[in-house]
Amino acid sequence: MFGLSSIGLWRKGLLLSTTMMTTILLTLILLTITGCSSKAKLPPYQFIFSTESNVNDSEPMKIDVFLLKSNEAFMSADFFSLQGTAQEALGDKLVNEDQLFILPSQSTHCLMEKNQPEASHIGLIAEYKNLSGKKWRISFPVPVPENPPFYQFWRSPSDELRVCVKVTNKGLSLIKECHSSCAAGDKENNE
Repeated sequence: MFGLSSIGLWRKGLLLSTTMMTTILLTLILLTITGCSSKAKLPPYQFIFSTESNVNDSEPMKIDVFLLKSNEAFMSADFFSLQGTAQEALGDKLVNEDQLFILPSQSTHCLMEKNQPEASHIGLIAEYKNLSGKKWRISFPVPVPENPPFYQFWRSPSDELRVCVKVTNKGLSLIKECHSSCAAGDKENNE
């Protein structure tokens, strides 16, 4: 019924099918790898400023936020050169600058800032009414997104990087955890 010639054709078909399956499998693997290696959009920074009552003698205060390539020039500059002409003082180390005003009636102030891949540090200055004895400037490395552990595959990385800052009469300080959050209406978007 089946001759040797039909067995040979069947083997060729099987061989062709195996080669085709291997090609398809390799193509799928390559597509998967290139899809995973595409650059993900960096989440924005969410600055949450917690202020104590009577900060800055109950007067509004301006906070300047600097995204920096490095913080050496920022940390060595004086207050007045950062306040007025930051671009001159920082030169090409300044990536972006933004500001917000803290009103005495609010205990939480929020600012959304677009993540800039070339920034390695964030610098903050507070324009206190009286700078004497206050920590008016801080600088710290930019926060990086934390990927959930592999066994928590259902969790996705955060859609924003929180930066928590305490503003007191003694000055600015970075805190590990924010004890307050920003409502949708409290955010200033700068994307």
